[in-house]
Amino acid sequence: MEAFNRIVVRMPNWLGDVVMATPLVRTLREAQPRATIDLIVQRSGAAILDGLTIFDDVIHYDRNGVDSGLGGMWRVAQEVRRRRYDLAVCCPNSFSSALMLRMSGVPRRLGWSYGGRGFLLTDRLQPEMKGHRRKPRPMPQYYLDFARHLGCEILGDHAVMASTPEGDAEAAAYLAERGAAETPVVGLNVGASFGPSKHWRADRFGEVAAALHRDRGFRPMVLCGPGEEALGKVVEDAIVAAGVPTVLRTSSNILSLAGLKGIVKRLALMVTTDTGPRHFGIAFDVPTVCVMGSTSPNMTAQPNTRSEVVTLTPALECMPCHEKVCPLVHQRCLQDLQAAPVLAAVDRVLALPPRTATAPPDRTG
Repeated sequence: MEAFNRIVVRMPNWLGDVVMATPLVRTLREAQPRATIDLIVQRSGAAILDGLTIFDDVIHYDRNGVDSGLGGMWRVAQEVRRRRYDLAVCCPNSFSSALMLRMSGVPRRLGWSYGGRGFLLTDRLQPEMKGHRRKPRPMPQYYLDFARHLGCEILGDHAVMASTPEGDAEAAAYLAERGAAETPVVGLNVGASFGPSKHWRADRFGEVAAALHRDRGFRPMVLCGPGEEALGKVVEDAIVAAGVPTVLRTSSNILSLAGLKGIVKRLALMVTTDTGPRHFGIAFDVPTVCVMGSTSPNMTAQPNTRSEVVTLTPALECMPCHEKVCPLVHQRCLQDLQAAPVLAAVDRVLALPPRTATAPPDRTG
């Protein structure tokens, strides 16, 4: 691989995608141990990366706040220019992300050629298309293609995360306050900032929680993010209605991202929709079962992990639509998905050996 002194990576926008891009960052660090490697990260999700040592610094980008519009993009681009990088890697597929790097004057700019933005890049990769969409392919491999283009040896493709002392303390206090410091907890991650097309039925979450409480002694804990408090309470109420009075109610007290990482790391199991914290569980080697309907499992598949995706079988003709709201209104892809196949998947992932037996995840940085 050609040697670079200073590398900047424009990280993805979605929280789960940031986690799935960590194998790329780790590969760059392994290939260029003496280089400075900085990341451009959305300010709202930057805490996801706290505790890791595979990069040097973070440039915050608040595209929905102080850095919105062309003026904000110009400000961030000038900060990138000031640091004088010689390689920029652009993970998002948007025109604006490539434009920012072009405005920054980085001489080598690597990214996928999408939507007429190829002229903004010096190193252009062409995705394999299926109709008007990119052919579904696991996102960690999609990002690692940048490293392959640069000639890096790919030593591993597992996502990595690390907790922090502050997050661990918040998580420990959170569980202690709810009398669950020594109890095996199943995290039920119910939200999805992408849109309601990824939401599963509250009563189905209740069925799963009741079965796990009865058969394995797990206490259910509903995980939801800011703006999802009402949804979280609906699921908590459904769990109580299903016969589990000991649900750890959290919808009225949302964790910070640091605290959420500390909680996820401690879970005995996670049952989740297709959203960011799902990837926290996989990165921390927590047994994870994801219910999925509107999106393709091939987009986020992570082989050789203690995780499984459950979809409606047989699939509907409209699956996957990749829409934020069901275009046909019925959302049967998830409305018709029962609890039984999810519980069967739970049995399978809990029977798998921890990844630490062969390749320890990076939990401490």
